Amino acid sequence: MVRYADDFVVLSPPGRSAEARQEIEGWLESRGLEFNTRKTRTVNLTQEGIRFLGFGVKVRRSRHGRPYAHVEATGESCQALREKVRGVLNHRTQWRAIGEVVREVNAVARGWSGYFHYGHSAGVFGKMRYWTSNRLRRWLWRKHGCRGGLHKHSTQDQLEERHGLWSLPRSAAWTTA
Repeated sequence: MVRYADDFVVLSPPGRSAEARQEIEGWLESRGLEFNTRKTRTVNLTQEGIRFLGFGVKVRRSRHGRPYAHVEATGESCQALREKVRGVLNHRTQWRAIGEVVREVNAVARGWSGYFHYGHSAGVFGKMRYWTSNRLRRWLWRKHGCRGGLHKHSTQDQLEERHGLWSLPRSAAWTTA
């Protein structure tokens, strides 16, 4: 595992972080690897969250009151998706064929969602699905020189069925098959 990864997060129950740290140090040493104390920190996820590889992690309470580690894409990660989609759907690409542009948007959305579908992604995916669809809707609206009725011109069903937009999943329970 550490041969290919130099950063990782360990979640432990409250009050057990020192024990977990000792176990990890021993595991690494037994494999001839060095524990980097300079980059290591202990964080109380109930009070503050962490950001790791584009994900935000914080302890939240379930509907039943039980604590769990909530993991979802950070705002910066969502902004990165928006910037990539903006790069595809802008005034400089309106001359291109719709199918070609939609395929490019689909590739961006699939890549992003494939990375971030782990954890509790349903809420973030819903927001990004809405944003991506709306961005394509506006691009089509401008491409066709429409004057009014932005949402009447291209409904969500039309975007998906007629133009082939692959929307971000509505929930985290999905597969990439």
